[in-house]
Amino acid sequence: MSAPALESSRIVSDTYRAVMRHLPTGVAAVCATDPITGVQNGMVVGTFASLSMEPALVTFSVMHSSASWPKIATSGTFSVSLLAEDQQQVCKALSAKGEDKLRNIAWSESAWGTPHLNGSLAWFDCRIEQQFTAGDHVVVIAGVLDMTPAERASSPLIFHGGRFGSFREAA
Repeated sequence: MSAPALESSRIVSDTYRAVMRHLPTGVAAVCATDPITGVQNGMVVGTFASLSMEPALVTFSVMHSSASWPKIATSGTFSVSLLAEDQQQVCKALSAKGEDKLRNIAWSESAWGTPHLNGSLAWFDCRIEQQFTAGDHVVVIAGVLDMTPAERASSPLIFHGGRFGSFREAA
């Protein structure tokens, strides 16, 4: 027996959003340096995930209407900084509209020329392997060029139910 055809009209976007709020997501910053202007660009994603170990691939999705992603994508390489629980202001700064979002954020340049946000839990340097449209998003698949764990212990920044939080282990 085959599955019924997907009828998007049966799923109301507000209801979909309300149900998905129950799923906590990690918060990651995707950043790059524009190869022409030298300006650093950044954005926040809540969909960053491991995709494959051999080869090492990661994935995330971004709204196709994003003004930040095309600027980042032109570089071909970018960094992903996994944000720590005390980096809510970094997240808010990168979520705002505008240019030069890293202007007031402390960062260091990686060996690949990508911005690593100081204080993050880990960093990945990545190269875009594939992009494709899925619904109202662009799905990005990237190869991991390098990765570095943080030198400090902290909980990750988590987004859940429309709020930021952190993970605490049960006693």
